[in-house]
Amino acid sequence: MVNKKIGLFIGLILIIGLSIGIILNTGTSSADDTLRVGYLPSTGHALYFIAYEQGFFEEEGLQVELNEFQTGPDEINALLADKLDVEAGGVGEPLSFINNGKDLYIIGGAMGGGSASIANSPELAEELRNNPKEYEGKTVATVKMSTPDVVIKGALKKDGVDLEKINFVEFKTAADVVQAVKSGKAPIGLVWPPFQFTAEEQGLYIVKSSNEYEPDHPCCRIVTTSSKVEEDRDKWVRFERALIKAYDYYQNNPDGSVQAVGKYVKMDPEALKQALYDENLSLSPDPNKKGTLEYWELLEILGYDEIKDPTALENSIDTTIYKDALDQLAQENPNNQIYQQLLEQYAKLNE
Repeated sequence: MVNKKIGLFIGLILIIGLSIGIILNTGTSSADDTLRVGYLPSTGHALYFIAYEQGFFEEEGLQVELNEFQTGPDEINALLADKLDVEAGGVGEPLSFINNGKDLYIIGGAMGGGSASIANSPELAEELRNNPKEYEGKTVATVKMSTPDVVIKGALKKDGVDLEKINFVEFKTAADVVQAVKSGKAPIGLVWPPFQFTAEEQGLYIVKSSNEYEPDHPCCRIVTTSSKVEEDRDKWVRFERALIKAYDYYQNNPDGSVQAVGKYVKMDPEALKQALYDENLSLSPDPNKKGTLEYWELLEILGYDEIKDPTALENSIDTTIYKDALDQLAQENPNNQIYQQLLEQYAKLNE
């Protein structure tokens, strides 16, 4: 009799457990909601860090794993090898991969502007700032096809600078560029944020922001693959919701943002705050389709690539995921001014 009661009790527990499992499985979170996110230790990826540290990904039912990389191409190769689900390493690199037939899909933005040229002396910085032709005859350290490489080279060419008269020396990372300028291998360097500020900490000088050369240019884009979006589009809407919430937090909580980003970008807190709130840096999550397509023109001007299929490029930029996320948040929070500003920005940059 006792054994029969024990058996009934165990059976009841199993039934309850199965019922709970079925209930939980209908919620927003599951094993399929895990996202492997690639990032660079840059202020340009601040929205990732803020969304993670402030729990915005969790609010959206997402389990995010952050994976550090040092270069955008390394991130893209990991994404194409299915070792990542999403990356934001740059804009020129994914466009080039798309142009060469790879399945990459741009669904949002992480950063715009913010890159810069640096010099090893205040006198040289002043000369370059006032007269772009002063670049001619000098050695410039750069990371090929990175945003500062493309934007600043493109702007110099438009200003009549003969790029053939500049000795460009290529390195793998922005940190390598800073060390090249500091060590004397090159008097000038082109870097993405926050490396112009770490360069200043090491006694170097900022020449000019990339945004001053080419206003409102895009940089890091949120890139996944079309196949991943087709598997579960709603998951990506929730991912964008988390990044939009992070942008709202960034706009309203400077100290908290510095604390969150500081866990991934190792800088003096005051210098990091300066980098994060640099007037030439935009951390808008907007996909900026118009600017991204215009960016391709710079790649062609510089001879980095030739468009093989313009339709493929346009079809690989999906603004609807971000727009759905933004519309939802704006409707849920009608008095939120940041969301209203993002709606206006979306119309300007995408429609």
